[in-house]
Amino acid sequence: MKIVRFRAWRMVAAATALAMVAVACGDGDDGDAEGGDGEDPAASGEVTVLHAFTGEEDVAGLNAIIEAFNEEFPDIEILDEGSNDFESLARTRIGAGNAPDVILHPQPGLLEDFYNQGVVEPLDGFLDVSRVREETVGGLLDLVTFDDELYGVPMRLSLKSLVWYNPQTFEAGGYEIPETWDEMMALTETMAGDDLVNSPWCIGIESGDATGWVATDWVEDILLRTIGPEDYDRWVQGELAFTSDEVQGAMEEYMVPIWTNDEYVFGGQEQIAREAFGTSVTGILGDPDSGDLECGLHRQATFIESFIAENAPDAEFGTDYDFFYLPPIEAGYEGRPTLGAGDFAALYTDNAAAETFMEFLATPEAGEGWAELGGYLSPFAPVFDSALYPSDSARRASDILAEADAFRFDGSDTMPGDVGSSSQSGSFWIEMTDWIQGNQSLDEALADIDELYAEVTGPAAE
Repeated sequence: MKIVRFRAWRMVAAATALAMVAVACGDGDDGDAEGGDGEDPAASGEVTVLHAFTGEEDVAGLNAIIEAFNEEFPDIEILDEGSNDFESLARTRIGAGNAPDVILHPQPGLLEDFYNQGVVEPLDGFLDVSRVREETVGGLLDLVTFDDELYGVPMRLSLKSLVWYNPQTFEAGGYEIPETWDEMMALTETMAGDDLVNSPWCIGIESGDATGWVATDWVEDILLRTIGPEDYDRWVQGELAFTSDEVQGAMEEYMVPIWTNDEYVFGGQEQIAREAFGTSVTGILGDPDSGDLECGLHRQATFIESFIAENAPDAEFGTDYDFFYLPPIEAGYEGRPTLGAGDFAALYTDNAAAETFMEFLATPEAGEGWAELGGYLSPFAPVFDSALYPSDSARRASDILAEADAFRFDGSDTMPGDVGSSSQSGSFWIEMTDWIQGNQSLDEALADIDELYAEVTGPAAE
C-alpha cells in the first residue's frame, strides 16, 4: 500500500503546525490552538458526507475508502448518507443552510451550480493543487476549476471512448486495430465486404424512458475529436448551437455515414432504435468460422462488460472480446480526448477534519481498496498502481486514461436536464431517436434541440 506517503506528509504537516502553535503561544499550560482540549482539529471530529451511492457495489467501494481513511485517522468519524434522490436532497440541504461537510457529486454540473451560489469552499488554501493536477487524468480538473481555483477532488471515473471487438474475428480476417478514424472507416468497409460478420457495427439505443442516450454519446465522442475540448465545453453550455457548422457538420461527416448505411449496421438503420443497448454488444461474440456473427464492432463504455458477463458468462476478455480506444479524427483535435463519467468530492463547510478527509481523497491511495473490489477506475491513472485492478480490462482502460490529454463528461448529462436527458420533445435523447427512426431529418432534430435550449436558458451565441 502507498498510504505511507500520505501518513508521512500528514506527520510533517502536524509537526510543523504544532511548532508554530508553540512559538505563537509560548510555553504556558493553556497553549491549545483550538478547542482548549489539546486535540488537533484536523485529526479528530466528525465529517458528514452526502452522496448518491446506493447500489451494493458502490456502497462497498465507498466503505473501502472510508476504512482506509480511518486507518490513518481513527479519531475522525465519517457519517455518510446515500440517497436515490440525491440532487433534490442536496439542493434542499443547501437551501436550508444545512449543508453537509462534503458532497460527492456524480457529475460536475450540480457542483458548478452550488459554486455560482457561493456555497462551495475552494481547495487551493490547503490542498497541493499542482500535485493533484500533475497526477490526475489530463484535463480532468478543468471541470471543477472556476475562476482559477479548484473546487472539487475527483474520486472515480468510467470510460466511454471504447470500441469493443472479437479478437478471433480480427485474427480470422487479418484485421488490425485502427489508429485513426479513417483507418476505422476503411476497416468498416472491409468488414462489410467480407463474410466473417453480417455487418461491421452493432448499434442499439433502446433504453426504456432513456432511449437515445447511446446516440448522444456517439455525438459527444465525435465532437471531442473534431472541435476539441474547449469548444465542446461551449457546446455543452449552450454557447455553440447544435445547428452550427461545427456540430452539425461533424455529425454529418462522421456519424451519419455509419448510422444510416444499412450495409454497416446490423439490422439496418431501422433496427437501431429497437435494439436494446445492453444486449447489442453480444453481436460481436462467437466463432467467426460459424457464419453466425452479427457484427465486428461495438462502441460502448466500460460498464458494458457487465452485460457481456450476464449474457455470455463463459466469454473471456482478451480471447472472446476486447476493446480499443475510439480513434482520433485527423482533421480535428490534435490529441487523445476521452469521454466518460465519474464522481467529484466538494467541501461545503469550514471543518478542519473535513479538510483532512478531502486531502486524503486527493491521493491515489484513497481508491486502492475500491480498485481491488472492481467497478472502479482511478482518476489518478498516470500514477495509480494498475496492478491493483482485479481484471485485465480495468488495467487496459486505466492505460487509456493515463494517455489521455483531455477528459470530458457526458455532455447530455451535463446540459440542463430538460435539454440533455429528458423524455420531452426537443431533448437531445428524443430528437436523436426521432432522427434515426426516420421521423424527421437531422436538420429538424438539431433545430428542435436548439429551440428547447433557448427556452430553458436563452439562445445559443452562435
